[in-house]
Amino acid sequence: MAESCGYNPPPQFYGDVFIGRVATRPMMKNVDFVVGKDTDRAAEWMSQAVSVNLAWQQEMNRIQGKSDTQPPAAGTDGKAVQEAGFSFTQDDEEVEVTVEFDENVDKKSIKVVFLPKSVKVTYKGEEALNLILFEKVEVDGCTWQLDGKTSLVVTMEKVNEGVMWPRINT
Repeated sequence: MAESCGYNPPPQFYGDVFIGRVATRPMMKNVDFVVGKDTDRAAEWMSQAVSVNLAWQQEMNRIQGKSDTQPPAAGTDGKAVQEAGFSFTQDDEEVEVTVEFDENVDKKSIKVVFLPKSVKVTYKGEEALNLILFEKVEVDGCTWQLDGKTSLVVTMEKVNEGVMWPRINT
C-alpha cells in the first residue's frame, strides 16, 4: 500500500501499523476504508495520494515559514531517471521514455502499443519494453520517434496534467 502511495522503495514497518484517511471538505473528518475497493492497489485515492500529500506538505511549510520540502519528483528538472532498460523524464503534461538499443534501429521493425495504463515496445518481434504506468495517459496524445540510430523516444500525454509521478510504473 505504501508503494502504491508513492513510497519507492516502500518503508519497512515493524509492529502494528495504523492507516487512516481524512476528508478536508467541507470540514475535516475521518473517512472509512471499504475493503476491496479502497484497499485495491489501483484505488483512485492511492494514485492521487502522492501529489495530494506533497501539496499538503508544501502548504504546511508555507504556513510555518519552512522551506524544506520533499525532493522533486522523479525525472523532473531535465534530469532523466535511469531504470532497467530505459530512462525517463517528465513535466506537468508529458512523460518521455527513452529506450536504447545495442544496434542501429530499423524503424519498420518497431511496434509501439499505447493503452491508457501501459505501453509496450517490440523490436523485430521481441519485447523491448513493457510498462504498467503509474497513472493514465491520453492514448491519442502519445507518439514515438527515433532519436539518432539507436534510441527510441516514446512521448505520452498525461491524463491528469500537473500531477508529477513519483515513478514511471506501478
